[in-house]
Amino acid sequence: MRGTVVTPLELISHGQVEIAGGKVLYAGPRKHPYGEVFDHGDDLICPGLIDIHVHGGAGYDAMDDAPEAMNGISNYLAAGGVTGFLATTQTAPKKDLLESVKRIVEAAETGLSGARLLGLHLEGPYLSEEKRGAQHVDSIRSPDTEELGALHGAAGHWMKIMTLAPETPGALGAISWLADHGIVASAGHTDADYDTALAAFSHGLSHVSHLYNGMRSLHHREPGILGAALTDGRVSVELIADGLHVHPAALRLAALCKGPAKTVLVSDSIKPAGLPDGEYTYRGRRMMLRDGLVRLPDGVIAGSSIRLNDAVRVMVEEAGFSVSEAVQMASHSPARVLRLTPGKGKLAEGSDADVTIMDWGFNVKATIVGGDTVYRGDT
Repeated sequence: MRGTVVTPLELISHGQVEIAGGKVLYAGPRKHPYGEVFDHGDDLICPGLIDIHVHGGAGYDAMDDAPEAMNGISNYLAAGGVTGFLATTQTAPKKDLLESVKRIVEAAETGLSGARLLGLHLEGPYLSEEKRGAQHVDSIRSPDTEELGALHGAAGHWMKIMTLAPETPGALGAISWLADHGIVASAGHTDADYDTALAAFSHGLSHVSHLYNGMRSLHHREPGILGAALTDGRVSVELIADGLHVHPAALRLAALCKGPAKTVLVSDSIKPAGLPDGEYTYRGRRMMLRDGLVRLPDGVIAGSSIRLNDAVRVMVEEAGFSVSEAVQMASHSPARVLRLTPGKGKLAEGSDADVTIMDWGFNVKATIVGGDTVYRGDT
């Protein structure tokens, strides 16, 4: 295929990508091709976008017990250029959470028709009540290694990330447990101060979920978890780049502090994403989708309605980053967090043939997973 190749570490005009057998054979300047050529003009040929924090969309939720739910999410994300994602849970009673984990694992092992399910992101239940956002307060609890063991026993290697509040009783031990089991421990929905954040980093916490949102604000005399995350090179950070959760200037500040390699764009989209503005019921509560945001009746933001192609657009058009930098934040950076490089997140010889093709307005023209086209924008 021919177009403007985003590797994503560089932009190659008049470039070419060759794939076969689910792998990239070549990515670079245009040359005489082997086999059939698909000319995409000057469209952007990018490594597949990876969303590591997404709850749902198109009327489906990752914790739904409907058999079609996960496939519905998979196809919805593929239409937004996503080739791989982590199904993200929310705080719930122990039994419900464990059952959801088992359903998600079954879907991952069976396979989906759109974006590939790469594993689980458990958001909660070990969170701060004060910074809970739209999480169910009745199910928030302190870290429990017995429960962690049960969740890991059900999920196995599919358990990729757990978001927790490092200031909660027992959290530092849980962080060590997660790190010892190869699971990314992430801070989120947290009121941790600066010193507690540093202690968590030293225990193995290496990531921060949806930076700015659901956490203590930065103060010049007490920088808190936000200040620690922005200045400590040991951690990567997520940004919900919809231009609504976080002001574009704050998006720019965070990505300049961390650099594209440690900045991960996420959607944090939830069930009503992709549906018309209106009122919806989500996990037993009324929510209103309006102008791109989903809110509870009291005005608390519950989630976004974007996909990663939208996040790339915001980072370029509103936050002022280059196309290569923004694509890196949505592909190579999340692949690094999940320890999937060099196979994913980059167009290079031997990498997986996961490809997102977008025009220069960041509208998705095609999504390719493992060499198979799972979405075409003209159909």
